[in-house]
Amino acid sequence: MNKTIHLMATMCIVAICAIAFASCQSGEDCDEMFNPGVTGQVMQSPAPADITITPSEDGSKQTISWPLIKGAGGFELAITDKATGEIIDAALVDGSSYVTAREEDMNYQLSIRTLGNEKYGNTDAPEPTVMDFTTFTPAYAAIPAGADLCQYFTENPAPATGEAVYYDLEGGATYTVPTLLDFGAAYVVLRSNSKSNYANIVYGEEGAIEFCGGIGTKYLNFDCSASTKPVFAFSATPAIEPDADHNNHYQITNPFNIQKCNFEGVRNIFLFDNKKKYCLKMALVNETKVHMTSEDMANNSVFQIYDGGGFINDLNVTNSTFWNTGASDQKYFVRYNNSGRADRAGYTSSKITYTNNTFYNVCYTGQWGNYDGIVSKAETEFIVMNNIFYDCGSGQIPRRILKNNASKFTTTCVFNNNTYWYNGAPEENNSQYDSGYQLQGEPAFEDAANGNFKLGECEQKLLFCGDPRWIEE
Repeated sequence: MNKTIHLMATMCIVAICAIAFASCQSGEDCDEMFNPGVTGQVMQSPAPADITITPSEDGSKQTISWPLIKGAGGFELAITDKATGEIIDAALVDGSSYVTAREEDMNYQLSIRTLGNEKYGNTDAPEPTVMDFTTFTPAYAAIPAGADLCQYFTENPAPATGEAVYYDLEGGATYTVPTLLDFGAAYVVLRSNSKSNYANIVYGEEGAIEFCGGIGTKYLNFDCSASTKPVFAFSATPAIEPDADHNNHYQITNPFNIQKCNFEGVRNIFLFDNKKKYCLKMALVNETKVHMTSEDMANNSVFQIYDGGGFINDLNVTNSTFWNTGASDQKYFVRYNNSGRADRAGYTSSKITYTNNTFYNVCYTGQWGNYDGIVSKAETEFIVMNNIFYDCGSGQIPRRILKNNASKFTTTCVFNNNTYWYNGAPEENNSQYDSGYQLQGEPAFEDAANGNFKLGECEQKLLFCGDPRWIEE
């Protein structure tokens, strides 16, 4: 609200001061640009059909353009976040284009009004042009609120094109996955149509999602507390052919991509290979919270790509929180088959990345990592930075990540600014595995027992470690 008031006040002050626009964006003379031959007219705002919005190459900015209107004295422009009503940018523009920041997956509203030119007797347009625009990737379909997703996709199978197929779920609505939902070879992305109002997916007792063409989720809350199955799994019956040139792996080249989601009541494995020989090119978990209430996980993992002889070639967990309050302890966070390694699936290197995560009571008596096939290879890269490991991995996190192979990773291993806290004290004897700075103080969580990991005054907060969302600004 303060930002909105400030921006509106800025616009008013600029307007009251009647600033003479000194130069046009193109560098030409303004009188020439706005054509003084138009006099004594009421200006009209640009028509929506004449306004174009073009993203920059890297997607961080967007250029709003419109035709120059003869006789105008400039343009008054405002951009609003439709979800919140907040004005996020406002300006007086003396040319015919404006460059502003662009955020992914936003619903915007643009207001643009043509201003008069007192010098030539031209007056302001009576109304601005108001138009909506979005940075969401266009959806293939919108799924009605309250739908049983198993039934919906049985009746409306997702096309297996090799490209991402986006499905919009209504923000705030609740959907169900009562039994197994298998997307097969289709690369499906499920997302809320509002990044500020997550849709909800509730699993039934047999609820699970399987795939072999890649999958993505965005802005969703998952309630897995009723399900006894893995949250996600590779298809038990593969809808793709094994790669005969690379040890008959079922190759999933599209990612497992979990973005800005919340998972509650995870009782089983988070991602499971279904005892088939899959190689997943990339698994990415970002800005996501996973609350595990584990049952019977004594020899299982959070990422269990082991039983069928496969592995994940590039695992990246970042800006996320995993914590366990269940009666059972996970044996590993990540487990691959010992035969799984990059060259056997057609890759030249593998990678495991943990950056800015909070892990609490995960694999408390377990071993964290088990992947002899990749850990023994110098072309495997490990990046472990700015994480908080609290009561995890039997108090041996760096050693278990590297599987006692520290000497082999002098150039492909980056550790720094991590916290290893176990049973009320910092871990010891980690320097041969983590040669970077290790935080020795206890993280000051507000209420970890109840899933509140907001940091009080501590070194972790000062150095911006752990899941950034728990750091109070």
